[in-house]
Amino acid sequence: MLAAGSGRRLGYPKAALALRGQWMLPRLVQALRAGGAHPVILVLGEASAAAIAPLGPHGADQAVLNPNPEQGRTGSALCGLMALPAAVDAVLIHPCDVPLLRAAAVAALVSAWRAAPNATGMAARPVTPSGHGGHPLLVGAGRLPELRAFPPQRPLRELVHADAQRLLNVRLDGDPGPFLDVDTPEQAQFLETLL
Repeated sequence: MLAAGSGRRLGYPKAALALRGQWMLPRLVQALRAGGAHPVILVLGEASAAAIAPLGPHGADQAVLNPNPEQGRTGSALCGLMALPAAVDAVLIHPCDVPLLRAAAVAALVSAWRAAPNATGMAARPVTPSGHGGHPLLVGAGRLPELRAFPPQRPLRELVHADAQRLLNVRLDGDPGPFLDVDTPEQAQFLETLL
């Protein structure tokens, strides 16, 4: 779970995002876990860690600190990878600013990936019926060395688009959660209407 950003446009770290009075981070952690992710690693920056400290338990199995969150999401993903067990089938990477993720979407993504030929060498993502990509990004163990070689500033989308033959697009109908992010107070207000 990537939650290290300062949330400059939102006005506070996105890790502390609440919609209709509900802190979203523990809800996201639970959705990932119920959908098949274990362990759940939370990557924070100093500002986001301070922002959520008074909010209570986040529910993740472990929290790690990204000392340079301004370098981008890939740097946070790399910090999270260092905290994982040595042997994993795959990694799910989800940003905390996509707060309406449900366990069913995670489970559908994992199930489709497991059923794919050469799943370990594939990345997978949810897509809308029109092909718009969403989150989380699933990276099979065979592609993790490629991800680990990324510099922190290199966008994760370059991994997604590096090889169409090793990308599984999992169509999700009727669930906007994986495709709606929050960058501004106005977007947060819109997402509240969907809860």
